[in-house]
Amino acid sequence: MQTVQGTSSSKNVTTHAMFLANVSRHFISLEIEPMLEAVGRSALCVLGDICVVDRMWGAAPARILEVRATQEAWMEEPGDLAGITRAEIRLDGDRSRISAPIGTGNDRYGAISFAKTDGLVHSAADLALAQELGDRLAMAIRNVREHRRLIDALGDRERLISIAAHELRGPLCSVRLCLQSLQRSRVPLTPKATRMVNIMVKEERRVAHLIDDLLDLGRIRSGQLEMELSSVDLCEVVRDVSAQMQVQVAGASKLNVELQGPVMGCWDRSRLNQVVTNLVGNAVKYGQGRPVVIRAVADSQRESARLEVSDSGLGIPPELHGRIFEPFKRAVATGQQDGLGLGLYIVRSIVHQLGGTVNVDSRPGAGATFVVELPLQVTH
Repeated sequence: MQTVQGTSSSKNVTTHAMFLANVSRHFISLEIEPMLEAVGRSALCVLGDICVVDRMWGAAPARILEVRATQEAWMEEPGDLAGITRAEIRLDGDRSRISAPIGTGNDRYGAISFAKTDGLVHSAADLALAQELGDRLAMAIRNVREHRRLIDALGDRERLISIAAHELRGPLCSVRLCLQSLQRSRVPLTPKATRMVNIMVKEERRVAHLIDDLLDLGRIRSGQLEMELSSVDLCEVVRDVSAQMQVQVAGASKLNVELQGPVMGCWDRSRLNQVVTNLVGNAVKYGQGRPVVIRAVADSQRESARLEVSDSGLGIPPELHGRIFEPFKRAVATGQQDGLGLGLYIVRSIVHQLGGTVNVDSRPGAGATFVVELPLQVTH
């Protein structure tokens, strides 16, 4: 077999440029072998009648792909490509074969080769194209592998978070029981001790809420956020949440409740409570101490319920409306970073699982109104 240098032509260069532009869509695939097959098939009309990809690591070379334009096309085994570092053309009688490495050094995947059976010899432009194709495939394969490593890392991280959250519940439960025992104790506490106990109770509730959010994140990501559906009055849930929240905010914000009900639907009561609590808590946090308005009403024509939570606080720029529903994201910094940025993500996940939608209407300095629409009957 003879190794040769090809000749070039402007026509080939133009054809190859068009080919690379057209084939680029295959390089974004997240599966290696389907990507290689799509690229190889697309290149047959440009570089030869047969395309093979040979993997060059391990005990012996292995052919992992072979696509043909004609049944007569053939390609020898890949053993003689083990040391290839740049694209090269080889002649075997009246056959011209062009091969290019996919990756280099320790980052080497293998080699891609094309053969012609029409007696024509590959050109210098073909040589440059093969090298470019090998380089682009190497980059695409690196991207696929990096994506897989990232997904695996995220999976490991979320499993660790879930395990840690579960483990933290045990000692936190002990802390809660001790605090309750102190509060029920007949032994009088000094004013300072009472203040300290109240602070610990507040912080225990905060940590418990963070742990619940982390557990819900794991359930959502794994598709295990289950719903226990029953007949629920949205207005009753709003009244309960408002009464509880008003005690917690201790007058920092006034909660105005406007209800047109009852608003009965088939929902998960505890998850609906979570939706209202997160939205009201968010409004109180960013409402700058101004009144928060909570509305609930049924739309009989659309067979749906509508929940609105409005504040008159900082507001959110339009370009950030989507960001706030992503995990660990916030629209603005207030110095009150006492959460994980999961509240609105959990709200959206619950509402979507109940078949509804959640949106925000806001602009800077004009407050924000979160609108939840839920079908009265969950259909999935």
